[in-house]
Formats: sequence, C-alpha cells, structure tokens
Amino acid sequence: MIKFNKKHDDKKHVKKNKMNLSSLKKNPELHVKKNEKQPGQVLLSVREAAMKIGINEEVFRRKLRNGEIFGIKASEKLWKVPYESIINYLNRSDNLSEKINDTWESKTSENCNRCPRWIEYSGLPMHLSQKYGLATWVVLKKLIEIDCFENEKAGVFFYFKIEELAEITGLTRQTLHKVIITLQKENYIDYETQKGKNAVSKFKIITPLRTPKSVNEILPEHGGIAGRPKTDVIGTCITRFF
Repeated sequence: MIKFNKKHDDKKHVKKNKMNLSSLKKNPELHVKKNEKQPGQVLLSVREAAMKIGINEEVFRRKLRNGEIFGIKASEKLWKVPYESIINYLNRSDNLSEKINDTWESKTSENCNRCPRWIEYSGLPMHLSQKYGLATWVVLKKLIEIDCFENEKAGVFFYFKIEELAEITGLTRQTLHKVIITLQKENYIDYETQKGKNAVSKFKIITPLRTPKSVNEILPEHGGIAGRPKTDVIGTCITRFF
C-alpha cells in the first residue's frame, strides 16, 4: 500500500502559494497554467488579457487607451491584445509597484465598474420609483451603465438602439418612450431620437447627477466617500457624475 505524506504535501502547497511578485516579474509565464500552450502571436480578448495580468477589465482598457499596453483596435469597441504584450508589460522594470497599485485600483473599481455604487445608495432609485414609477429607475440605471462602458468621461453623447434598450430593460417601446421623455424633462438625460425601427438614438447623462444624497454622505462600503481621509485619492469612477 502506498502511503501519502499529507504534511509534506501541505508544506509544498504552502511554499508554492508563497510565490511573490519578484518571481512573477522574472517568470511571467508562471501566470499561465502549467499545461497551457504558449501562444506566441495569439490575440487575446480584453477579458482574457486582464485575467492573465490580474487586473480589472476597465483598468486594462485604460492602459490600452493610454498606450501602456500595446493592443490592436479591431473596431470602435473591440480590442485584441497580442500575448507578447502581456509578457512585455510584466517584464517592465517599474511594473512591480504598478501591479500593486493596479490591483488596489481594480478592487476599488468594483464599486463603480458599471453603475457607480454610490448612486444606488443615494436615494435616487426610491425617489424615481415613487415619483415616476419603477421603470424610470430601471432605464436610467441601464443608461448609466452603458455610458460607463462606452465613454471614458461623463457628459458625452453615446449611441444606442431604442429596440435594444427596450429588450434589455424588459419594457415595451411605448413605455420606454414615456420614461425617456420623463427623464429628459426632469434633466436626468439629454436625448436625440432618430426615426426608423433600427435607428440609433443619442443619449447623454446630465452631470452633475441630481441625487437626494451626495457621494459625501455615503459610506465607503457603499461606494461613497463619507469619513474618508482628505489625503485619499478618489477614483474618477466615483467622481464621474458629480
């Protein structure tokens, strides 16, 4: 009968997990699974590339736009990242401190990666739902999410199909039209419509976004900045709409 030394195996497992950032820098391929084929010139999606490096997708996109990581812009919204770009990024001499900062930024960006979390705790959902109906908040939140995805900064028009917006909100086109008119009338959004079933309309979130509670009154665990030291750096994802 073969006996397994569990204690010895546990020690090996702990030792393996104590691999530090310096070893990652010297051997970036260690971030790839052991049996994974080294891809050479294979192009990765943003999600795949961000996972290889271990940072948030939006942080990764920002680095692509800034030229910190080389990528190929296949279309207006689609990036492809050569595998070698990841290796080069990890091998840069200043990358250890950058990676630590990126990891922290990725964690804090989770609160506002789509819709800034503080907005959900600002009392705005209840205000809109009680005054105009639940559909009003559903549509505004979805438009905020699309704005965060499409635009680097707030206050810029983005294009979106009305038919698609109706589909992802679960509203009829008639109801959606009423909600959009209400949001525009109340100065939450700017909107320019185009005729035709497949027409693409223009939307813009009006900033500063009017909310019952400001981000300064909302706790950090809810995406706000109440009680945070003045020396703290506040990410643009939090300050985006105020």
